[in-house]
Amino acid sequence: MICLTFEMKYYLNLFKLFLSILLISPLILNAGLITPENNSTLQHLHVLFEWEQEPETDHYEIQISENSDFSNLMINVDANTLVYIEKDVLDWNSTFHWRIRSIYNNGEFGSWIDTYTFSTGSPLSETTTTLSSPNQIQDGVTVFGAFFNYFSAAIDQTGKEIWNSGSENVVYYSTSQFGDVFGCTLVSGAENNLPGMEFTFDGETIWEEPNDEFLHHDLIQLPNGNYLGIVEANSIGPIPIGDWTPLFQGLGFQADGVTIEFPWIGDKLVEWDKNTKEVVWSWSVFDHYNMMDFDQYGGTWNQAYIDLHYDWTHVNAVIFDEEESALYISTRHLSRITKINYPSGNVVWNLGHTMASSDVSMGNEIGFSFQHSLQKLDNGNILTFDNGNLAPEFRGTNNPVSRAIEISIDGNNADLVWSYELSADLFGFASGNTQKLENDNVLITTVGGGGRSLEVNSNGDIVWEANYNLSLPSGAVYRAHRIPGLFPAAFSVLVHDLYEMVEGNGVYLIPGSSSVSFEVVNNGDYELALNYTFTDLAGWFEPTEGNLVLPPGSSETLSFTGDIPGSTETTVIELLMSPDHHPEKQKIIQLIGVPNYLGNDPEIVPTTFQLYEPFPNPFNPTTTIRFYMGVETRHAVSHLQIFDITGRLVETLIDGRIESGQHVIIWNAKLHPSGFYFIKLSSGAKSQTHKIIYLK
Repeated sequence: MICLTFEMKYYLNLFKLFLSILLISPLILNAGLITPENNSTLQHLHVLFEWEQEPETDHYEIQISENSDFSNLMINVDANTLVYIEKDVLDWNSTFHWRIRSIYNNGEFGSWIDTYTFSTGSPLSETTTTLSSPNQIQDGVTVFGAFFNYFSAAIDQTGKEIWNSGSENVVYYSTSQFGDVFGCTLVSGAENNLPGMEFTFDGETIWEEPNDEFLHHDLIQLPNGNYLGIVEANSIGPIPIGDWTPLFQGLGFQADGVTIEFPWIGDKLVEWDKNTKEVVWSWSVFDHYNMMDFDQYGGTWNQAYIDLHYDWTHVNAVIFDEEESALYISTRHLSRITKINYPSGNVVWNLGHTMASSDVSMGNEIGFSFQHSLQKLDNGNILTFDNGNLAPEFRGTNNPVSRAIEISIDGNNADLVWSYELSADLFGFASGNTQKLENDNVLITTVGGGGRSLEVNSNGDIVWEANYNLSLPSGAVYRAHRIPGLFPAAFSVLVHDLYEMVEGNGVYLIPGSSSVSFEVVNNGDYELALNYTFTDLAGWFEPTEGNLVLPPGSSETLSFTGDIPGSTETTVIELLMSPDHHPEKQKIIQLIGVPNYLGNDPEIVPTTFQLYEPFPNPFNPTTTIRFYMGVETRHAVSHLQIFDITGRLVETLIDGRIESGQHVIIWNAKLHPSGFYFIKLSSGAKSQTHKIIYLK
């Protein structure tokens, strides 16, 4: 049987700490700069600066400059957390330098912690904006995607581009309420050349669909974590009788409306398992729509004569309503919106233009056509962008007219309750979308006029307008959304009463019942839901799991109480903090817990040079020596020495400069005789001594 001494256990714990640092911890409490990484290039001007916690720090000073010697400061601000987000002064095609330093609890300044350098890329858009009523504009930034030249960008209210997709050929689709961003990327030459993905504004790809089929127009994430998108499906069908009949008969087809002879391209919804990417659910228009229904007026059959296949449905939007467990899809070429029960796949209703099958049960008189985008509002209404290609046929207008429309649904009845018609020059024959904003304004996006987004209030007044200055066919805006910002999961975790120790940064714990506390701060732009797990290596604390929800700018303190032994052992404390919807942003905080024998009076904890009473005393054969070095001694040579009763130096434990903060040293006297000894700590003109007794 092997018996471990206090010293052996102490070093065993240190070894376990070392292994845990190597194997599992992405964030250890040793001061340093985190992001932007040194020598990185950013495609955004709203920049998140993050660093690690410094012991005994009250707050931090952060400086940003275009000069490496910081002679001309752009930013010089104080930060009370570990994150600072700059949104105002940075520009494109520039190089910046940044650094931080501590301002300690006693008001002293720490040294500057490193200096990192980063650069910004080039803008991709030429957006201009008009602010008609600045006080009525919804806060946030506007992000948009453009097809044909395949890029995405985000602008602030003034039209300044603050993010873009760089050289990645990314087309933005949508952003969830949690800040998840979805889109596609162009893969030139590939059979399925627009694979869908979830990505971040930092340029990180979170998830990609398997690209076994051609995905288009939309990709969303379901509440169960799986992903769902619109992919092409095909079948063989008849060529209906119409003005186009002679064209197809000239190619040798029967074109009699009955003979099954021609390729029809439809769509299906596909759900992929988020981990395996296997298809776990699907829904096809060929199973639920009648091929008697087709576009008669929009020229799609004339286009089929050219393409030698018929683009039948062209589903262009899908949303999921968790409360109803229902999917809603927009089917452009049938001028139809469909509600689908999930997971049964049964069609609940079809809304829009009536056709031969009579499957469309409501909303025939609303007259929308070739619509894009869907939004389910809090009141249960549906908001969509009516492209209006067939407005002359369906509504009796002189010309095609695009509009934003809100439709109420009550049982089997659908009514138009609000609309906003765009001017003739802003008619959008394709793409476009609408978005109801938090302030009840509506953001309307159209390819018309070079690509525009209009923010319209409830009175129909334009309060803000963005002109993306895109021209067809080299550029067409697809969708645009107003979002709170680029940082959905930016947060800080600060350890209360963090001290510097020989083994690393940690906290002192009073023997008996004692607590360790963390302050969690939401530095980001979205409400943040977090899950946490708290454990320690020695088992002094009960393992704890929990969750919390933090609005932007808010904070919450988490405290954990344990039963701390009166020993020289230490423990490794770990707090894992993971955002519900952004697990890639999880933080693991690890620190050392050391028993503190000073009691619980905070006034006893010094802020200057201090040698504590060693423990245990008397001892056999080890005693713990704890001391505090103030900032005033950080440049002095320090000594920690052991003298015997005659004044003879028997051992030197420290000889050199020591960082300010708390320190712990274990002295093992087994090679020395029992008796009285003196521990002396000196630094510059300061010194303190304690008597100890070694009893064998």
